[in-house]
Amino acid sequence: MSDFDQYKYVDTIPKSVKIKRAIWNIVWLIAFRPTPRWAFHAWRRTLLRLFGAKIGKGSKISPSCFVWAPWNLEMGDYSALGDNVDCYTMNKIIIGSKVAVSQRSFLCTGSHAIDTLLRPLITSPIVIHNHAWIAAECFIHPGVTIGEGTVVGARSVVVKDLPSWMICTGHPCKPLKTRELKKP
Repeated sequence: MSDFDQYKYVDTIPKSVKIKRAIWNIVWLIAFRPTPRWAFHAWRRTLLRLFGAKIGKGSKISPSCFVWAPWNLEMGDYSALGDNVDCYTMNKIIIGSKVAVSQRSFLCTGSHAIDTLLRPLITSPIVIHNHAWIAAECFIHPGVTIGEGTVVGARSVVVKDLPSWMICTGHPCKPLKTRELKKP
C-alpha cells in the first residue's frame, strides 16, 4: 500500500462547485468578514450553515477565518476557529466538541500527487477529536487525525496521525509527553 492510497484523486472541480464557491466567496466578503470579532457568532454560524456546514451550539468562528467550502465543514459544540484560520475544505474537516484551533493555523485537505508529472489534485479528510487544541500557526496535512485531548504546539507541521491525550510539537510534529489534567 503506497502513501497515496488514503487519498481521493480529483480529476477536476465540477462547475457547480465553482459556482457555489463563487457565491460563498461573495457572501464571506460582504456578510461574514466585516462582522465584529467579539460579536455576531450566531450570524457567522448561520451563514456557514446556509452553505451546508454542520456546526454545533456555542461554537465561535472568527470573522477572519476562511472556509473554502462550508459544506465540507463539521464542528461539534463549543469549538472555536481563531483569527485567520484557513480551512481548505476540499474534503471534509471534522472538528469535535470543545476544540480550539488557534490563529493562523492552516487545515489543508487538498494537495497534488507527486507520483506522476500530471500532478492530479488529491484530497483526504482531516479529523480533530474532542478537547484537542491546535496552537497558533500549525499546518495540518491532508488525511491526518488528531486524537482526543491532544495539544499540538505552535507552528507544528502535522503530517501523521497523533494519539489521544498527548502534547505534540515539532516539524514534523511528534508526541512529547502525556497530557495530564489537574483535578479542580
